Order: sequence, then structure tokens, then C-alpha cells
Amino acid sequence: MKYRKKIAVLIMIIVLLFIAIFYYYIAFQGLTVTHYELKLGVKESIRIVHLTDLHNAQFGENNEELVELIKAQEPDLIFMSGDMLNNDDSNEDIMLGLISNIKDVAPIYFGYGNHECSWEKRFKKTLKHDIEAAGATVVNNNYIDFEFKGTELRLGGYMGYWHQPHMFTENKNAILIEKEFADDFENTERIKLLINHIPTQWVDWNYIDKYEIDAVFSGHYHGGIIRIPIVDRGVFAPYVGWFPPRTKGMYTGEKASCILSAGLGSEHLAPRINNSPEIVVIDLVPEN
Repeated sequence: MKYRKKIAVLIMIIVLLFIAIFYYYIAFQGLTVTHYELKLGVKESIRIVHLTDLHNAQFGENNEELVELIKAQEPDLIFMSGDMLNNDDSNEDIMLGLISNIKDVAPIYFGYGNHECSWEKRFKKTLKHDIEAAGATVVNNNYIDFEFKGTELRLGGYMGYWHQPHMFTENKNAILIEKEFADDFENTERIKLLINHIPTQWVDWNYIDKYEIDAVFSGHYHGGIIRIPIVDRGVFAPYVGWFPPRTKGMYTGEKASCILSAGLGSEHLAPRINNSPEIVVIDLVPEN
């Protein structure tokens, strides 16, 4: 009888410990900053803050905690790689408010994610005008050539699978346009920076060994949603499934590097466990 009581007490302690750990990893996860350095043929260092997958989350009133953290990084450029709102919520104010509050920090470039694409179809409205009115430049199936700190850059935006469109359309003309955009984007001697929300082809299909893009900025995987302690590995990623090998980090192949952020929020408030909301800072530095 005493033995059974000891077992019951032990089980209760284990259960309570598990609940405490679970609560800690949900309730005490503050914003984090992850730094990477990438050597490219730039003339001077360029600091980029990469934001993704906000999903209408808020960190403090009017996202003031997030805004202050972004300002503290002193970026030269800010990239948003999509899913900054939820496709079933008509509210744009959180996303637009964040853009408005950081537009004077550095130039902002906004690439679509699958939620922006779905949102436009659901609500029969184009987001581009509102995003640009708030203070960002939209790059969605298009690119911009410009000089920055003495370096010639090509910055583009694309949502789906690189060189394999038809994610949201079976329209042959639309597919052809996307393929032509990809070919055209690569055809330059400039440093190529691509905001590409979905990372699957880069980190799971090894496109980082296939296509010459200097730096790809992605999200979508939410860091695997739940991260296993010690091994620091994500549990699940959309389109890939359970226990994917790569859900956050910087991955460099033979021809490209992919900066994959764990993002800031989660769809429909799904709990992020052992997976703090993340902004990423990438310093592009001269090769020498």
C-alpha cells in the first residue's frame, strides 16, 4: 500500500513538473534577436532586420516592444517576408500600424506570404495600396535594382516555390509569368536578395545548391512550432510534416544562402513551446 502511494506521489510530481515546464515555455517567452553574418561582395556592411509571420500578434500596446527592439538593431534595411496578418481576419491595422511605426527607422520591403495571397482572395481586396501607404515597398513577383552603400543590389519578392509556381493557380499564363520572373531575376551581376516566404525548396529540396541567389529570406515554418529542448529541433512544418530537419537558422549551400526565421506569431494562436518569437538581424559583410 505504501509502495502504491509512493508511486502515485511520484507520478503526481512528474505531471506537475511537466505542467510547470509547459507553462514556462509558453508564458515566459520574450522577443529574441538572432544574429547572422553573411560574407558577400558588398562594398560596406549592410544590416538587415528580417521580420516574418507576425500573424497579427502584438508585443505591448501598438507593438511598442517590437518597435523598440527593431530600432535598437539600427538596421539599414527592413525586410518583411509575409504572413504578417491572418487570412481569415479582415483587420489590417496591426500589420499596417507596425509598418507605420518603423517606416522612419529604415526602408521597408514587404514580400507576400500565403496568408496575404489568401487574404486578398477572401476579402476581394488588394493589400499593396494599404501597405505602401503605411510606408513599405511591396515586392511581389517583381524586383527593384538600386545602389546601396556603394553596392549594386537586386531585391525581389516571391511567395511560392522558386521555379515551380502553380501554388495558388493553374492558370498557364500566370505560371509562365512567374517562371519568366525567376529567370529574369537571376540574370544580373548585382548582389541578389530574394524575399521568398516559403523555404521548402531552399532548405528541403537543396535549391541552395542549385540557384545562384546570394541571400534568400524566408519564414513560414514558425521554427517548427514546438522545439525539442537540447537537440533544438522543430516538431512540425507545413508541407514537410513531422520532425523536419531545418526549421530555423542560416543555411548556406554551393550557390545560395537561406536565412530562415522562426517568426513572431502563430496561426490561430497555436502555442509556441520552447520557441521564442524571433527577429533576425543579418549583417552582409565584405568578403575580405
